[in-house]
Amino acid sequence: MEIENNLRTIERAASVDELSTVLVDLRDESGLAHLIYRAVSVPAFGKTNPLLLKTYDEAWVRRYVDRDYFRIDPTVLAGRGSFLPIDWLKVEISSKQSRHFFAEAASYGVGRPGFTLPIRGPAGERAIFTITTNATEEHWYRWRLSHLRDFHLLAHYFHDRAMRLSGLRSEQVMRPLSPRENQCVGKLMQGQVPCQMAHELRLSVSAINAYLRTARLKMGCRTNEATIAKALQLDVLHDVQ
Repeated sequence: MEIENNLRTIERAASVDELSTVLVDLRDESGLAHLIYRAVSVPAFGKTNPLLLKTYDEAWVRRYVDRDYFRIDPTVLAGRGSFLPIDWLKVEISSKQSRHFFAEAASYGVGRPGFTLPIRGPAGERAIFTITTNATEEHWYRWRLSHLRDFHLLAHYFHDRAMRLSGLRSEQVMRPLSPRENQCVGKLMQGQVPCQMAHELRLSVSAINAYLRTARLKMGCRTNEATIAKALQLDVLHDVQ
């Protein structure tokens, strides 16, 4: 998966419908079973579950909503209040209700191995980005070692775009830079180029460019030079190493 190209595609989406199409394309490109984005709450607008973008079969979505599976979905329950990714294979499913839920989800092609990535936004909004697969557990563990970090970055980028396109976030709200974005912009200010940063931080050049891109988006800048100027103006960088 080429993370820079995917972030660029998300950025080009001009509507929520286009963003939904991007989700389908990302699923097909990655070979995953499904990708799901759900805005859980947006306190500034007093809304709960205001946005759901998914690649699930519509029949499963209707059944899930009609039966109010939000109440019993083990992955949703595990994700409440969590800041860490949730590995579906480690979610407790000892109850008969949980086992029945996963068995029913599997019958709709949902996939059993999966990850749910909790997202916290700058205006207090909460969302989750879920990845599922029909691959074997062994293949899944190998795959996630190579790709999960990229999907974590992609999930936050997707959330930012979804909030703005849906009108659920004010344009004046700036999301804080992540530690990696903070590092990359800081090194940019020190005169380093992406290949130097990649060597120091032990990341790929593609990942470095992706972090710089998300930092530019958050700060409303089109160029690295403008990003440096705004970072100095706002004093948003801390403890750059």
